[in-house]
Amino acid sequence: MMSAQKSLKFKPLHATFAAEVEGIDFSKPIPDSVIAEVQEGIDKYGVLIFRNANMDNDTHVSFTRRFGELDSMPFIRRRGRFPDQPHIFDVSNLDDSGEIVKNTDRVTSMLKKGNELWHADMQYHPRRDKYSLLRAVEIPPKGLGGDTEFADSRTAYEDLSQEWKNKLKNLICDCSLIHNRRLAAPDLYKDVDPYDWSISHFKAVYPHEGSGRNNLYVTSYVYRFQGYSVEESHKMREELIAHGSQPKYVYKVAWEQPGDAVMWDNTAVWHRALDASEYIFKYRRDMRRTNTYDNGPHAWGENEVGKDWKVQLPKDPLAHESQLNRLVG
Repeated sequence: MMSAQKSLKFKPLHATFAAEVEGIDFSKPIPDSVIAEVQEGIDKYGVLIFRNANMDNDTHVSFTRRFGELDSMPFIRRRGRFPDQPHIFDVSNLDDSGEIVKNTDRVTSMLKKGNELWHADMQYHPRRDKYSLLRAVEIPPKGLGGDTEFADSRTAYEDLSQEWKNKLKNLICDCSLIHNRRLAAPDLYKDVDPYDWSISHFKAVYPHEGSGRNNLYVTSYVYRFQGYSVEESHKMREELIAHGSQPKYVYKVAWEQPGDAVMWDNTAVWHRALDASEYIFKYRRDMRRTNTYDNGPHAWGENEVGKDWKVQLPKDPLAHESQLNRLVG
């Protein structure tokens, strides 16, 4: 019996992961058979690039919904530009009125630095996210940054020493957004104990549902490994991230034109935004993302299944400076 003819072409971009996809017309209804091919591709490659996809917000949301229940943007410090479309994550350098955020907004600038560290989306929530779909609406001129890097955390795990694999077996990570933001910008959340705020718990290694391969789920959100001190955990985390982000595991996606879109599996790869200093206060970078919740057997990690919450943070990330000014004054 002949198998159904494939309608998509996957062009590998790296020796072990990432592929460019050709053959989808996002302006027309997409049949289930094509969605099944995309699913097979994302399971294999972890990162899929769609050039000139040219989706609008509604198409972006509806396409992502084909792969699972949609997550919503947590309104931590701002409403975002799309309050009536909660599934669109506004990850631009624009304020709520669509203007470029000025460099006088020091806190926002520092908070965004956390995105430049290796991470997996929403690892700091009790139910992790599975797929992310990021699309470019406006991009800065070429050569000014804004690219996105991905790391093949499945192959990185497979290449670990047996000693590391033994150490990581069943090891639980305490994950914190505060820790990630402070790691990237040390002036944020000084003297704040992450354990006084939102902490999620995930194992360092889980089998990847779509491929059966083990995945190294250790990112910049890991504050402490249970059974180890914060200091020991810091050394372990940095060693593991340094291993997983070696050039042989990394692929950089260059945003070539508005309309490009990239889909990735947060349970198979890490990612990070590259340095934005060349464009962030000068040129518009309008990027929008959708995410699906993980609906697999490890979706809730080591957290209480069904007990969902959104991350809670101190209202003033620079409260220590205000306190110091009061003391000095």
